[in-house]
Amino acid sequence: MFVFIRTILFALAGLALAILAGVSGLKGDVSVSAEPVATTTGVSVPHGATSTPTVATTTAKIVPTKTATSTVTKPIAKAPPVPKPTVTPTKEPIAPTTTPGTELVSNIPPSSIALNERVRASIVNIICVTKASGPLNSISASGVMIDPRGVIITNSHVGQYFLLKDYPSPDFVQCVIRTGSPAQPKYTAELLFLPPSWIADNAQKINQSKPTGNGEHDYAFLRITGTVSSSVTLPAAFPFLPIAINPPSEGQTMLAAGYPAGFLGGITVQRELYAASAITHVGDVFTFNTDTLDLFSLGGSIVAQQGASGGAVTNEDGVLMGIVVTATDAPDTASRDLRAIATSYIIRDFQKEAGTPIDTYLQGDIETEAHTFALTTAPTLTQRLVNVIEGH
Repeated sequence: MFVFIRTILFALAGLALAILAGVSGLKGDVSVSAEPVATTTGVSVPHGATSTPTVATTTAKIVPTKTATSTVTKPIAKAPPVPKPTVTPTKEPIAPTTTPGTELVSNIPPSSIALNERVRASIVNIICVTKASGPLNSISASGVMIDPRGVIITNSHVGQYFLLKDYPSPDFVQCVIRTGSPAQPKYTAELLFLPPSWIADNAQKINQSKPTGNGEHDYAFLRITGTVSSSVTLPAAFPFLPIAINPPSEGQTMLAAGYPAGFLGGITVQRELYAASAITHVGDVFTFNTDTLDLFSLGGSIVAQQGASGGAVTNEDGVLMGIVVTATDAPDTASRDLRAIATSYIIRDFQKEAGTPIDTYLQGDIETEAHTFALTTAPTLTQRLVNVIEGH
């Protein structure tokens, strides 16, 4: 009996060893395969051209940016109508946000000082005054140099004052380009291009003190024609910023810069207007028509004031990603939402409005282009504005 039991025990032990050996052998053949991770399908933003157009070193540069592979991971909202920052200086003097003689800088880290200086060197103040009281108010706004020959991009609601320079009498409206901090009169300029669609959609607002809109077609190009006096010399080349082909991405770090004047009186604007800049980030994104990123939010900052219209919005490489165009209304700058139209939208819209690619246009004879625009397109646009002013 004992022998029988021992035999059974040895048999069970052998069986157990065989099972363990089999399991051990299987381990070397097991492969781990990851399950496909579900992805959220968003709206892809077209990025325009995928390579840098060949341009001469003496003309504006249009470049792809690091955001070329970015996509918007949620449907882009339709651009809502928001109050535009009117560029008319306040009539009553209001205490400036800084002591006169001090430039406005908001949260610019030491690592971005060179970028800040480069962008500041490329922005301008555009001030238009009238010879006497009349149907138009004096304005102060911003612009950005985008070509070493002196091409400035700003807003249509600023550029329209160049259309009205001879209304109601010759040279009644005088616009001057100012630079530096405080802004000093330097150059004369003429209108190079303004989208006819903007006038068609917004001419009726010329008499409004606070026009509203969403920023569509709200860009214009100016050309520097000379200096305000013999004591000022034209540089061999103006400092400028290259233009981005691609739209920004949500959350991307930006530098916004301009000449805000919302808390300054008219006299202070003329004598002690300082450039301002702030590090900010892309918030909400909007479209004007389909699913393209055309307008983007920058939140509140010191730049979110009247007079910053046309100011620069650049990425961390100093590439112009957009220009300031609208802002929501709030009692202080921190509570406002500054918005900019993307340069990628401007590039697309310009070709529709002008009938030629923007890089081709800017590589051409801009003096001739300005002359052609003044003779063929500007008179019709001017008349539409005059008809509204005179109540026709």
